[in-house]
Amino acid sequence: MEAAEMNGKVTTAELIRCSGVFAIGAGMLYIIIQLIHPSEQISSVNTNSWMLVAWLTMGMSLFSLIGLSGIYLRQVKEAGWLGLIGFFIFSLFWILSMAFSFVEAAVLPLITTSAPQYVEGVVGVFGGTASEADLGVLPILAPIAGVMYALGGLLFGISLFRAGVVPRSAAALLAFGAVVTFAAAIIPHPLDRILAVPMGLAFIWLGYRQVIDLLRGRHS
Repeated sequence: MEAAEMNGKVTTAELIRCSGVFAIGAGMLYIIIQLIHPSEQISSVNTNSWMLVAWLTMGMSLFSLIGLSGIYLRQVKEAGWLGLIGFFIFSLFWILSMAFSFVEAAVLPLITTSAPQYVEGVVGVFGGTASEADLGVLPILAPIAGVMYALGGLLFGISLFRAGVVPRSAAALLAFGAVVTFAAAIIPHPLDRILAVPMGLAFIWLGYRQVIDLLRGRHS
């Protein structure tokens, strides 16, 4: 037993290993959410399934941030500037996702009666439904978030592949999971939710290897 463990101190390796657990949780939640997500209609906003998915998405986004941080910190030197840029952009997407999910869970259900047109417009932003309501910057944020997800995930995946600390096949799956979302342009909604599965699997894979490798003593 290491001296740090005997003294009850938390080591860097332990923190990184814990981040792997969060990455696994994020990946599992990401896939599950696609299976139970209600339709983006105003009639869904006050349902239990809508609230459940919104809060789960918030948790998934937070788990993703923690998991990605640990994966990046484990190979910060090897990932270089490409890894930093990819990590930064990808993290911004998950922060934006967390904020939007909070609005879905805590704000929209309260205004379905007083501002139904606005609520209908908001829930249709990511479903591609046009709205006559003034949604401010939300219609612009949707494509920006899409670019953050695809570009950030691609750059981060490439940096992991080049670093060679995690399995390159897992890094390639992460990059693929990011760019495959462009197929949403030809796959009708909500069938396009299946495009999230590769990213969810990549998170699970990377998180698992994070935990296993560090348990085996393969500290970066």
